[in-house]
Amino acid sequence: MTATATLPPLSWRPRRRWQPHRLAVLALIAVLHGAAVAALFVVRDAPLPPPPAPQALMVSFIQETPPPAAPTPPPPKPVPPKPQPKMVATPKPTPSPLQAPPLDEAPADAEPVDEAPPSPPAPPAAAAPAAPEVVPPDFVAAYLNNPGPSYPSTSIRLREQGTVLLLVLVNADGRADKVTVDKSSGYARLDEAAADVVRKRWRFVPAKQGGQPVSAWVKVPVTFELSKKH
Repeated sequence: MTATATLPPLSWRPRRRWQPHRLAVLALIAVLHGAAVAALFVVRDAPLPPPPAPQALMVSFIQETPPPAAPTPPPPKPVPPKPQPKMVATPKPTPSPLQAPPLDEAPADAEPVDEAPPSPPAPPAAAAPAAPEVVPPDFVAAYLNNPGPSYPSTSIRLREQGTVLLLVLVNADGRADKVTVDKSSGYARLDEAAADVVRKRWRFVPAKQGGQPVSAWVKVPVTFELSKKH
């Protein structure tokens, strides 16, 4: 069996023809474009108009009226001259019949003048009374019974010995207000033990001035010494 292909039918359109009136319109449009381009070139190349001439400015000066002149003052009146004093001659003085006595002679009727006696010398100022002597505090009185310091056990074991000198401020009641080390024993444990017992347990006979108890400083030596049995 043979196949047969069927082709679509071919269509042919007739070619357009330019009509005369369309050609006239296109020609007119071309002419107008050309004229517009020519006008642009003409306007660009045309010279610019000259600038307007400046107008003249009229200025008038106003003259100020000068102020009126001040009136001229009248001339001063002449002052009459002052009258000059007249010289009047006076008569010469006549000498007086009384004469003064000479300087080295006193008049006979003059009374003698007694000279004032010289004032006695001022007595010497009285010397200020001397302050009463201060009796220092006492810490060795028999009735005080001050205990000795406790020997530190470490100092015993290390065989520490020596004398510490304490500076004690004793008040009017006989108690130690302040205790400081004036000279160390060489061992801080011994110094502290001595200061502690004096500060807490010792009593003093207070210092006296004019029979009255007063506060005063006193030096107290405390000795630490080990016996042969220790």
